[in-house]
Amino acid sequence: MISLKRHRIYLVSIIIAVILIGSLTTYYLLYLSPGTMVVGKDYIKIGFTVALSGTGAPAGTEQLRAYEICADWINAQGGLYLRDYGRRIPIKLVYYDDGSDPAKARSLYEKLIVEDKVDLLWAPWGTFIGLAVVPVLDKYNIPVVLNTHTVSEDTIRKLGTKNIFVTFSDHESVGMFFALFVKKLLSDHPELRRIAIIYAETDMSVGHATWTKKVLEDQRIGEIVFYGSYPVGATDVRGLLLRVKESKPDILIAHTYAGDTLVVFPQIREVGLTPKVLILGGVGSTTSAFYTRFDNRTKEGIITWSNWHPDMHPVLKEFFNRYVGKYGYTPMNVQLGLVFVSCFVFKEAAEKAGSLDYNKIRDVLSRERFNTPFGTIWFENQIIASPWVIFIQYRDGIAQPIYMVSGKYPNAKPVESPILAQYLYPFPGWG
Repeated sequence: MISLKRHRIYLVSIIIAVILIGSLTTYYLLYLSPGTMVVGKDYIKIGFTVALSGTGAPAGTEQLRAYEICADWINAQGGLYLRDYGRRIPIKLVYYDDGSDPAKARSLYEKLIVEDKVDLLWAPWGTFIGLAVVPVLDKYNIPVVLNTHTVSEDTIRKLGTKNIFVTFSDHESVGMFFALFVKKLLSDHPELRRIAIIYAETDMSVGHATWTKKVLEDQRIGEIVFYGSYPVGATDVRGLLLRVKESKPDILIAHTYAGDTLVVFPQIREVGLTPKVLILGGVGSTTSAFYTRFDNRTKEGIITWSNWHPDMHPVLKEFFNRYVGKYGYTPMNVQLGLVFVSCFVFKEAAEKAGSLDYNKIRDVLSRERFNTPFGTIWFENQIIASPWVIFIQYRDGIAQPIYMVSGKYPNAKPVESPILAQYLYPFPGWG
């Protein structure tokens, strides 16, 4: 009897051992073995912070909306196709409001990685916040495609990071874009000569203004009669604007930032500053907040800039229609275009890597070319190789593209395109 009992215990032990070995083998093959398909993930969590309050809120809100349009578009296709999983997997967004605060953003990115355990990261809004989270990206060795950020190769070298890839331009090229547009205006209208430049005291706007001034001077384009700045959080810049008015500029370039545009623009009108050409060079002037704040008559003739238009490609038209259907009409908001570019690059990079492995994705971003509705995109020293800008003008309430330029400083050049309209000149003023 005892022998039979021992025999049964022995058989049960063998069966348990076989089951355990089989389970461990299956786990290894499915989850650990290199080159083997992985299973068991219902969705891919993508984390980021965004400026939904603070000075960046008008632009940050547009960035979030663009991310949501991108997520809807990817999920409409079934998600990201990853070779390691052998199927498409939907994406799920996990995000927090960073309050336009770099320190808060840095802390929240750590939370996304450590506590929320996101699979991949998208970029926050704004250059100063994007640069602030780089130490966290480097700590966990996670690559991110930056979009609403102006970063130079020199800055990347100083940071010593390999984890950011910039789909917008550097300061030098942006400055050249503005200078080339001004050169076009002076060529068309010889009476134009006197140029005033004002800018917000934050990294992006300072860089844009510095290089706009430098290229204008280096190429002897016009005469700069005023160059001055204001704090990015200022609520009253009328003193500065009155000094600008006294300089009697033909062209005013205001390198505003985001929410400050909603302060600077009405005060330009309030002091009666009426140049022949008014260029708002900040991201705030293409936001829905700006569009709805001011009536069509007030916006008429104002020139600003973006990097996209729905007529550029059928997929961009699809994105625009998705946006309008979900949020209502928007001008050609630069935040949308920049995020859309990063979305296409991100999707191709993940699918070419076929994996959620950070090293594989970084390698793809470093060496591959990406086919997007904006054309073929690749990175040189982690910055987009051939950036572009489209200058747009408000006409009868619609933001119309009027001038396009592409390429890196010092080789940027104007681009002819069938989507470009004739610009209104001179600026009609305030009625």
